[in-house]
Amino acid sequence: MSVSARRQWQHFKALPSGRRFETRYRLRRARSGGVARRMFFSAVGLLVMLVGAAMLVLPGPGLLVLVLGAAIVAQQSLFVARSLDWIDLRISRSYRSWRARRAR
Repeated sequence: MSVSARRQWQHFKALPSGRRFETRYRLRRARSGGVARRMFFSAVGLLVMLVGAAMLVLPGPGLLVLVLGAAIVAQQSLFVARSLDWIDLRISRSYRSWRARRAR
């Protein structure tokens, strides 16, 4: 992992749950980039999601690849970014409540 990628990952993790993907989308949109670039990354993300969906029934880390593809698409689509933030928030809340129940 390069220094830049590591820094981006640390910044992503530091953001509050439920705002991570939309913030990443807004940062990506602030950069200059044409329609062709957006279409390219959307197509790559959809392809990765299709491979992840296939891996759900074939050998491989299907769910992980599916989420990675969704994260790529979320950088290009506000709707997908907000959807992933909603999912992130629900999973974080469920995890915290599970840990609290387990600690008792």
